[in-house]
Amino acid sequence: MSGSLINHVFLQILTGLQLGAIYVLIALGLTLIFGTLGVVNFAHGALFMLGAYFAVIIAGKFGFLTAIIAVPFLLFIIGIIMERGLIRFFYNRPHTDQILVTFGLAIVVQETLKWIFGANNIPFPLPRWGGGILKLHEWLPFLEGFVAYPKWRMILIFVSLVTVAALFALLQFTRFGLIVRAGMRDSEMLRFLGINITRRFAIVFGLGAMIAGIAGAFGGPVTQVDPEVGMAFLVPSFLVVVIGGMGSLPGAVLAGFMLGMAISFSAQYSAIQQIIIYLVAVIVLLVRPRGLLGQKGVMEE
Repeated sequence: MSGSLINHVFLQILTGLQLGAIYVLIALGLTLIFGTLGVVNFAHGALFMLGAYFAVIIAGKFGFLTAIIAVPFLLFIIGIIMERGLIRFFYNRPHTDQILVTFGLAIVVQETLKWIFGANNIPFPLPRWGGGILKLHEWLPFLEGFVAYPKWRMILIFVSLVTVAALFALLQFTRFGLIVRAGMRDSEMLRFLGINITRRFAIVFGLGAMIAGIAGAFGGPVTQVDPEVGMAFLVPSFLVVVIGGMGSLPGAVLAGFMLGMAISFSAQYSAIQQIIIYLVAVIVLLVRPRGLLGQKGVMEE
């Protein structure tokens, strides 16, 4: 394989990881909420959009480091308020009801932001420490010539991987995670044992919203900040959840990076790139109707 081809393939892989990183961060919160609470949250794209708006506003006034801390916390609080004020009343309702009410909420948030900030894109400048490029050829000996990649996109990949690792560690190695995983299997039994699973489920919804806030804060400079961005990423992110398997966190991560790779490697074929995520969904679901890592009985009632 020639040096130029190796460089091209490597950059395509990096681009696929970067695209997948945004899908993974959004889909991770979606599938966490569904897997734990059984709620199909079509307002999750609006939470991502709120994270981007909060980040650009806070970063402009107080600096990006403050935004990194404040935005996830704000989205966590919004998530808990949303769960206590609305979502909990739809736990035992059909998924169609959940979709309708959360989609309606997303439209309300979108139109409210459009009314406040207008319909145009808000510039989101990169912080000084995140701008510029990384000279990859200086670090990786198998690359030839001058090979560079935007520093911020590498940071986005890193943040996505750290978030995934932190969430899995929380669910696998803490008492809170043990109770949540048990609640995913049989919440009534935990209530009989005197465990307040309702409060923990509210925290889980807040965590899902917080991950959407992280996606908005770090993904906003790469995508754009406007009232349409939430809806633009909702459908692909929901496809990530379906392809990975409803309620499967590892499946969402695998599917997110898979779609990112598919979009990246189809970039030179513009007609295919517009439909590639749907082609991948059709192929995967034909072979594995429950998704890559889906479990029997999930959304089959």
